[in-house]
Amino acid sequence: MKRVLVVGASGLLGRSIVKVLGDTAEVVAASRSGSSEIVDITDSHSIEQLFARIGEVDAVICVAGMVPFLPWQETTGDDWATGLASKLMGQVDLVRIGAPFVRDGGALILTTGVLSEHPIPGSSIVTTVNSAVDGFVRAAAIEVGRGVRVTAVSPGWISETMEAMGMDSSAGLPAAEVAGVYARLLDEDVTGCSVVAAKGM
Repeated sequence: MKRVLVVGASGLLGRSIVKVLGDTAEVVAASRSGSSEIVDITDSHSIEQLFARIGEVDAVICVAGMVPFLPWQETTGDDWATGLASKLMGQVDLVRIGAPFVRDGGALILTTGVLSEHPIPGSSIVTTVNSAVDGFVRAAAIEVGRGVRVTAVSPGWISETMEAMGMDSSAGLPAAEVAGVYARLLDEDVTGCSVVAAKGM
């Protein structure tokens, strides 16, 4: 049975991933709050402490990280710094610090987003951060070594989130289906790329 660290386990997608893994994996759930393990991915020391506590795993799945969504004219340096420190550097540090704790042939699975390829008004920070995550995955995959795969998932719009925002959720995917994409990447021989979650996968 694989031992899998899920970072961001208390969020909608994280809870769905934990549920999808069910009895097929030993899940170590970590979040800033509401999980058995506490970690703040914007703090490299917090990440170091997490791995010191939990030890070796077969895989790491990260669905944590915040990025401000704001009109270009309203963005500040602090907004940019928040996005870069959280979703980008948080995931970079998770891989940088966590890779030695992932067993040979394991997996590091991050989260990017559709706005990397398809920006919309208000997405300047999100698009930049997601694009950087995509680039990091491509580069890290050829350097981590020991057969450890590095990938990312682009979840797209999640139905439950769209419903909560009062949007038409017909174009979205239920969190459980998106979680299934992360779960499949634990075993698939895929590395160095971002996988788009789409209907019918």
